[in-house]
Amino acid sequence: MKNNALITEKLKIDAEQIAISSAAGATSINYDMQDYRRAAIVANVVADSSLVGFTTVILDLMESSAATVAGTSAAGGSAGITLGGPATLIPVTGGARKIQLEMTSVTSGAVTISLGTVTKKFTYSTSTAEVISSAQASTNLYFGSTLDSTAAGGAQAAFDSLATCINSTLAFGGDILCSTNSTSAIHLQVADSADGASLGFQSTDENMLSGSVEQAVGGFNIAADELTSTLNKRYVAIKVSSAATAATVGVSVIRSGGRFNPPTFSGKLGT
Repeated sequence: MKNNALITEKLKIDAEQIAISSAAGATSINYDMQDYRRAAIVANVVADSSLVGFTTVILDLMESSAATVAGTSAAGGSAGITLGGPATLIPVTGGARKIQLEMTSVTSGAVTISLGTVTKKFTYSTSTAEVISSAQASTNLYFGSTLDSTAAGGAQAAFDSLATCINSTLAFGGDILCSTNSTSAIHLQVADSADGASLGFQSTDENMLSGSVEQAVGGFNIAADELTSTLNKRYVAIKVSSAATAATVGVSVIRSGGRFNPPTFSGKLGT
């Protein structure tokens, strides 16, 4: 062992990938809690197409009596949680880590973008005088273009100015990463510097800007003694369901509190 300090020698860490394409969803394998006191199970849901994204999915923590027996939900009394949100209202409680905003045709309007408890208003404008740094205020930031948003380059210019506003110290100061890959969409992603915060988005007009979730993260903490011992439940799993569009789910399971060092890490470790 390297100075007896490797994380993989102290914690039991597992990872898998599952796919969902319908409301029926899919469930991870069952993970044994017999030798561990507690565990965290985290699901990273990623849309299979950034052009479509997803609206909402549901995570349930499952418990089972055997590795090959289907589990039942609400393990440890944990109710299911919902990730994501609809096109005009993605709540900060939805665990969104990356969202895409699309513009169709607009000449006026405003949206709000949130990161945790911080919410900022962004107003569309075709006035060059408003879309400059001296006109910006922390309560209302202007973005837009002198070109109509449906004209060539109009939407791209508007998104460029929106990214500038979001990255400014008056807004989120680098805690949201902005990128554009077309003239009709902008991608917002939570930076590592953000303290456990999720993205939120609200628009009163879907033609102004509409949102879709490209990535959302959610999970559960559970202790072994929270499982239903009277039914010999000792395995935990996570179920992801109610997806309207195809998505891929990365599942990470971290267990700790064992009496002895856990089995060797199930994967390839760098030297």
